[in-house]
Amino acid sequence: MFRILVGIDTDERRASAQASTIASLPAADEEITAVLCHVFQDNPEGASVQQLESVRQAAESFDERGIDYEYYETSGEPASELIRMAEEQDFDMICLSGRQQTPTGKVIFGSVTQAVILGTDTPVVTVSPEQ
Repeated sequence: MFRILVGIDTDERRASAQASTIASLPAADEEITAVLCHVFQDNPEGASVQQLESVRQAAESFDERGIDYEYYETSGEPASELIRMAEEQDFDMICLSGRQQTPTGKVIFGSVTQAVILGTDTPVVTVSPEQ
């Protein structure tokens, strides 16, 4: 079994692209379990990962394609939480979809995708939302 940590934010277009990329992998419906993960930074309403439209969209896509998935949610800084989870649970791969930012924007605001790529030994696949 191949386990993929799917870091999903609130953007439905990016979540859809991530689901499509995972579904395109060989034997996805037989060999892959995707863990749909959202890291809450601010959650005053107490929402759960399953209530996020982006996560529901990815789950529906996996349902249609017969791909196994699980849900996971946590709170904190997204990059460090994704790295921690990937290491603790021994994932085979991390799947992220980044935002388009200028180089200056990345320096000022940081990039979750960049921080995860640089901070883990787990293979990371990045997905363009324009698929």
